[in-house]
Amino acid sequence: MEEEILLLTDLLDAYENETLDVSVPARKCYLTEKEKHFNRVSWIHNHELKNHLVLRRIGMNSSRDLLRHSKEKL
Repeated sequence: MEEEILLLTDLLDAYENETLDVSVPARKCYLTEKEKHFNRVSWIHNHELKNHLVLRRIGMNSSRDLLRHSKEKL
């Protein structure tokens, strides 16, 4: 039986909705659609999903581009 490899965004959605099986400590994923197209698989551990979810929320809620303004005083 071949496992389904999801995009990172789909894994984050499942993790956020608490529908992801967390008994599996790590799983394969594609980081982006481009990576999926080229079949470049990455591994992600459950403890990393929480950090990625926080970063995604910051990116969605931020009205500033922190990377572009990193040299300015905050």
